[in-house]
Formats: sequence, C-alpha cells, structure tokens
Amino acid sequence: MPAKAFHDMLVEVLRQLDRQPDLLGSVFDCLPNVLYYIKDAQARYLSVNNTLISRSGLERDEVIGKTADQLFPVTGASTNAQDLGVIESRTPVVDRLRLYSTSSGARYWCLSSKFPVTNVQGESIGLIGISRDLPRPDDRHHGYRRLLDYLNYIESNLGQNILVTEAAERAGISVDTLERLTREVFHLTPKQLLMKLRIDRACRLLETTAKSITDIATECGYADHSAFTRQFKTATHSTPRQYRSVRGRGLHPH
Repeated sequence: MPAKAFHDMLVEVLRQLDRQPDLLGSVFDCLPNVLYYIKDAQARYLSVNNTLISRSGLERDEVIGKTADQLFPVTGASTNAQDLGVIESRTPVVDRLRLYSTSSGARYWCLSSKFPVTNVQGESIGLIGISRDLPRPDDRHHGYRRLLDYLNYIESNLGQNILVTEAAERAGISVDTLERLTREVFHLTPKQLLMKLRIDRACRLLETTAKSITDIATECGYADHSAFTRQFKTATHSTPRQYRSVRGRGLHPH
C-alpha cells in the first residue's frame, strides 16, 4: 500500500479520535501506574484517565477545568508554572524526575513528560502529557547485585560532595556500565538516582525531625541552603519549608 494511503488512514483515525475525546483516557486506563492528561492554554485539565482522578480524591467533573496546583496543592505553584512554560515556549519536557503527593498523602516518584500542542497557525493551545510511576527496583535483575557496592557507598556518603565517577570507581564499575545498570534496574540515570536518594532523605528529615532546613541541606550533601532549595523544588514543586508545613506531622503549624 502506498505511503500516502497509510497517511490518509492515520488522518481519518485521528479525526475519529477528535469525535471521541475520552478514548485516549480509556487507553491509558489500561496502565494503572500512568497519569495521562491533556490541558488547555491555561494549563487546565481537559482530559484525564482514571488513575489521575483516583489520586486527586475528586470526581471526574471536579477535575476537569482545574489546574495541577488546584488539584494537588501540596506541590505549590511550580507545577502550573512548568505547564505554562511548556505551552508558551513550545518546548517539551521529557522524563523529568519528580516527587508528588496525592490527596491521601501518599508519595510517588515519577518520570514526567509533557509536549506542547499547536494549531495550524503554529500557536500553542495546550499540552499533552503522562507521568509514569517509578517502578520498584528489580532486585532479581542480574545487575542489581553489581550495583550494591555503589548504592552502599552513595547512601553512606550522602552528606558529602559525591562524584558519580568516583563512586563508580570505588564500586569497581565503569561509568558506562553504571549508566546502563542504573537505567535497567532503577529506570534512572546515575545523577537522577543520586538526586532521588538525597531528596528521599530530605523528605524523611523534614517530616520526622525539627532540624533546621540548613542542617538538613548539609546532611543531604548540599553545599548551601539555596542549592538544596532549588533541587528540592525541582523534584517536588515545593520548597522545603512548604513541604514541611504540609507533611511535617505537627512539627510546624499548617
């Protein structure tokens, strides 16, 4: 069949999808660990799947028309700002590692990807995206055992200035092999894995201790308070102070 015929068939299928806007959501409902969404130019939800609805704690008609900040207020204002940045710049975000909290207080690490949608005039009219839950590491994977020395070194030295190359050398793994194994076992790059371990520790300390944010930054390996705040906000879309006010188990007033 000529390539044009396949193209014409694709155009017809896409035309039918336009007439059945909930069909994509139904497809993504088959993937329970994926949040799917389409948003308008103001970053308001137009179409979502059931997983996103379930984690919001609301009904579908309560979700449509809201922004991420309204749906998941613990994330602060940066989620909506990122959405608007993708829409306005027409620049996608691919596999951005982040941590978010649901209405029930559950925490999820995910890889988030967002793509701008433009009209025939080239103007941005919204975005489409997914957030994939980060799966638990497969400790049965043949590479997991090879990573144990690397993981033990990192977790024992999170408060230090860790260089991935040095950590790999101490664990007897080449940087190329480390990159391959962390992607296969954790679905992350070595730098993403290091950030996740640091932010996880920071979250635990913010939730369960009354230590100052400066002390927590030092304990998690950040040279200064501002560097810690920047990376924490990149990962969680909230500042450490905002996170503690919501998740601090009464340590600080809400």
